[in-house]
Amino acid sequence: MEATDAVSLKKTLDGLTAGDLRNSLSSMRIALAQINPTVGDLEGNLSKILAFYEKAQAFAADLVVFPELSLCGYPPRDLLLRTEFLGAVEKVLKGLVKEISYPAIIVGYPERNQNYGKPLFNTAAVIVEGRVLFRYRKALIPYYDIYEEPRYFTEGRSFEIFEFQGRRLGLTICEDLWNEPGYVPNLYPVDPVKELRKSGAEILINLSSSPFHLGKGELRRNLFAEKARRSQTFIFYCNQVGAQDHLIFDGQSLVLSPKGDLLARARDFEEDLIFYDLETGEGLINPVSERLPESLIKALVLGLRDFFRKVGARGAIIGLSGGIDSSVTAVLAVKALGAENVIGVIMPSPYNAPESEEDALELARNLGIRTLKFPIEEPLRVMKGVLEEGLGEEVSGVVEENLQARIRGNLLMALSNRFKGYLVLNTGNKSEIAVGYCTLYGDTCGALSVLGDLTKDWVYELAFEINRERPIIPERVIRKPPSAELRPDQRDEDDLPPYHLVNNVVRAYVEEGVSPEEIVDRGISREVVREVLRRLRRSEFKRWQLPPTLRVSPQAFGYGWCYPIAHRFKMEES
Repeated sequence: MEATDAVSLKKTLDGLTAGDLRNSLSSMRIALAQINPTVGDLEGNLSKILAFYEKAQAFAADLVVFPELSLCGYPPRDLLLRTEFLGAVEKVLKGLVKEISYPAIIVGYPERNQNYGKPLFNTAAVIVEGRVLFRYRKALIPYYDIYEEPRYFTEGRSFEIFEFQGRRLGLTICEDLWNEPGYVPNLYPVDPVKELRKSGAEILINLSSSPFHLGKGELRRNLFAEKARRSQTFIFYCNQVGAQDHLIFDGQSLVLSPKGDLLARARDFEEDLIFYDLETGEGLINPVSERLPESLIKALVLGLRDFFRKVGARGAIIGLSGGIDSSVTAVLAVKALGAENVIGVIMPSPYNAPESEEDALELARNLGIRTLKFPIEEPLRVMKGVLEEGLGEEVSGVVEENLQARIRGNLLMALSNRFKGYLVLNTGNKSEIAVGYCTLYGDTCGALSVLGDLTKDWVYELAFEINRERPIIPERVIRKPPSAELRPDQRDEDDLPPYHLVNNVVRAYVEEGVSPEEIVDRGISREVVREVLRRLRRSEFKRWQLPPTLRVSPQAFGYGWCYPIAHRFKMEES
């Protein structure tokens, strides 16, 4: 078990002893093992599962529940179409079955479908005493937003229950709990909870890999409490934690009573192991983030750390402009990777104010990171000269502005080549990306976009949160108007509507799906709405070429945002 796992488990079990947990042979103690699997690391995931299983066994659990597809990691995407991958999963599953004695274990894995339909089932297996006691196949296969499961999985159609320790248990997998008005785009024709209740289930166990977005924890809690009350069952919900590519999983596994009361809860954004005893009512309710900025920082740090760890990268390279976006990105990178693994790169041009470099250096000192400086005045002069000679005319305006951004992008990527194991972090925010206020192959470069799902106002919220205890980001960075500094005295809002209006239009149209007319009804002028949506439509080609973006909103660009580049439907006039 990793050191972080051991710390988390110690906190979870603090104050409990094995004697306390074994005090009643008639009790049934269920453990929820909130783990962070890695897609495709089958042996590593197996080792993690067994480590958590042994710890739960030592504390007298009768049943240990793991997340959805925990054996192979979620989401495995098109690895599921490779026969060699499925064969390796089956081999590891057989090895797991041989290792399990008592307590029983419930683990998620992809199961081949031998009949008509998509090639696989999303399956949960109950294993005890070296055999598979029961299998359940996920019934509701999500088809919206980021979910690609209909590409791989056939719906399960059986709602049988199984008996264990004299109790009647029903299994569900993630979406199976979500079939409620207002929680899914369109209701499914069947409700697994109702069907399992008809079959006599008194306890519902849910294996989940439910991605995070702001407010998701409260959303789940409210939905599952309603499900528990309606079905008059206990609900044991075990969620994955960690990050995979653009997705972040917050954990917050929980146990609810038939009245919807919270009986036990795991921490957010870290591995955890919690227990609930159905006989004694003993359960631990761990604290989770209470404020949205705190939750958001934890999510982004986890997303960053896991991305680098799971791709095998060592450190990050960040272009430090002295602006708010690069400053917040640098702080998050240090929290995730350590100051010794972050390099800040300062690339002044003739149009940068001296204060920008001063602010970048002050931030670097506050963080304790290494900095490199590469003035771009000379390469800009040379590239302008090459263009002017070839064109036979003077180069200025947007051509000169974007040359600067692309020179910086080239330098950052060259440094990534120079420093082995270091990846460039993209620093753009969602407001800029929405309206195309970014330069392809310049400030859009990078291996991962950290702030690409945060509107500009949220970037400032994070800056205030970062500086709550002590000033890390220089005050001047937070106070000064945003500027790309690509021409004399430039301000972002010289080229764009005011950011507070852009932010509101982007949130309404992109994240909430509100029509342009409704946005106008909210008090934003028709001209501003038209301008923002016109820019949104015209810059789609840029978004197709952006790095993967850590998803923290209900609707991020990238996966789940599936608009064509070439179309003639004018969003701004709809």
